[in-house]
Amino acid sequence: MRCPSCGKWNRATFPVCFSCGEPLPQAQGPAARVAAPPEDKKEQPVTVVYDEYGDERTLVDPKDRLAEEMQDLHHRKAQGELRQEELRRQAASKGFAPTGTGVTAASRRSRVFVEAGRMRSAYPQPDEQQVDYDGYTASPTYARATDELGAIPEARRARGSMNIPLPGAGARRPRLFGVRRALPYLAVLLILLSLGYAGYRYLYLPMRQQQEVPEEQQVQVTASILDDMAAHTIRIPAPEGSQIYVKELRRSYIVTGGYATFQVQDYIWYEMDENVIQPSMDVTLTPFIRTSAGEQVQMAPVNYTIDIPLSPLTLIRPDVTYVQTATPIYNVQFHVMQHSTVFINGEDFSSYVNTQNGYISYNAPIQPIGENKIHIVVRSQYYRENEVTLTIFRSVQDIPLDLASTLTDRSSKPTMTISATTRAGAQVTILSPYHNMDASQLASTGAFKFDAVFNRIGTNTVVIRADYPGREPTTVEYDVYYLPDPDHYTPKAWGLDEKYGYADLLANLPTRVRNTQIYVMTGPVLRVVSTKPQLVIIDCSDGRSTSPLEVMVENQTKTQWQVGERYRLYADTSGSYGGIPRLTARYTYKPKD
Repeated sequence: MRCPSCGKWNRATFPVCFSCGEPLPQAQGPAARVAAPPEDKKEQPVTVVYDEYGDERTLVDPKDRLAEEMQDLHHRKAQGELRQEELRRQAASKGFAPTGTGVTAASRRSRVFVEAGRMRSAYPQPDEQQVDYDGYTASPTYARATDELGAIPEARRARGSMNIPLPGAGARRPRLFGVRRALPYLAVLLILLSLGYAGYRYLYLPMRQQQEVPEEQQVQVTASILDDMAAHTIRIPAPEGSQIYVKELRRSYIVTGGYATFQVQDYIWYEMDENVIQPSMDVTLTPFIRTSAGEQVQMAPVNYTIDIPLSPLTLIRPDVTYVQTATPIYNVQFHVMQHSTVFINGEDFSSYVNTQNGYISYNAPIQPIGENKIHIVVRSQYYRENEVTLTIFRSVQDIPLDLASTLTDRSSKPTMTISATTRAGAQVTILSPYHNMDASQLASTGAFKFDAVFNRIGTNTVVIRADYPGREPTTVEYDVYYLPDPDHYTPKAWGLDEKYGYADLLANLPTRVRNTQIYVMTGPVLRVVSTKPQLVIIDCSDGRSTSPLEVMVENQTKTQWQVGERYRLYADTSGSYGGIPRLTARYTYKPKD
């Protein structure tokens, strides 16, 4: 509605103009609004525009045009609502009403154009709670459901609504149980039946068959050897002459003697896995028996566990995982199977395996930093990956003192030349037996050499110390295994038997240990005390006395001793064990008959 004073547009429900405050003319109900003729159009400001060609064009304010259209819509909507209300009243007087939702409620259409006063609450409220916001009321506009249309007074019905009551409980139409509603139930039933059949077929029947079979006719799985490789022997009981097919092996076996017997090598289950690291694996075989009618019936599965062995790796030098050295180079030696894959500190050495019959020699650089790690990885065919980490310790040096990398740790002679270098001008002291010290280049280059003397058979330790003003001294220890060759070792041996040597050895054991006295003995191995190193008890009387003359012998020879076998040993005294002498054998020979 346009204000007659200032010309501003206002909502039809506003009592006064929002701009100038002048009272606005109000329509008195829908009938008055409908009957009222449209206001005479006042002359609106017209703007004449001329374009670049001189043509004249009249511009009209869009707001004025929109206001006119909205006013026309209000008028038409009010006429429609009055007509609908008249039709409903006529239908109710005849005893029937149009079909609908059955709910006496306001129209589902937008209430934007509802006139003021057309919406009334079905429930009376105090006047102070009745608030009208341009066609919307603060109270609900829903009416109670009833079986009779006339139960709600016309004055209390919401204007503009369908005024259709909800059907009563007795008038509710029953829903038919159709196919569409039954489909979910049928699907659930089919799933339950499938699960029941699967449990019966694959769980209950195999368990029942296994329970019904006597213990002597159960499937038998035993560890065995096939082609020098670990395997398992499987025996499946079945009627004589029948045929057993194993799905995983893709092979069939004939039942003879009441069993289908076959061997399966363990490596076939993991040989294609390049990264196998687990120590064991569970294996399942699915056998089928072929009936006389030609039908294959699944039998109970065969389950067993296999061990996956580590790839063979034998350390030669060092034979332990932790050693100390004083040389800048340490020669590492070990043995693997032919065609193995070998990595040392990430470097591939596999090409050397086949050319050296599986022996690997690696010169590892050793820094004076404490622990030097050498990581070895070996993977052989039919084995899982094997890893070994060597720790070679070299002390941190304030004064550098390096032994020659060409030094060996074994000697067959009682002396060996030791070459080394240190800081130029340093003072060098040899703390172990030696002779022929050469320090002519010590002041200029720091190089020196001497002859180490080995005064005992076995391990001898060479000790060197370097001193320099203002620095901490450096001490280097180097072990050399001294073993004379047989031509020099065996002639020094004393006899060790009941008649010669055994009583003397017991009586003078400290002196014989100090002098590393060499003995020769012949006799059988009675028992093994330890395997690494191999420690055994030998009867040095060779069965010629009423009671055995027992001695403990440590095996430092190249021959592995067996219990019950006779050997002729050359050994030197090293101590005692449980009241009996202990010796270290250096050479093993076949005994004389």
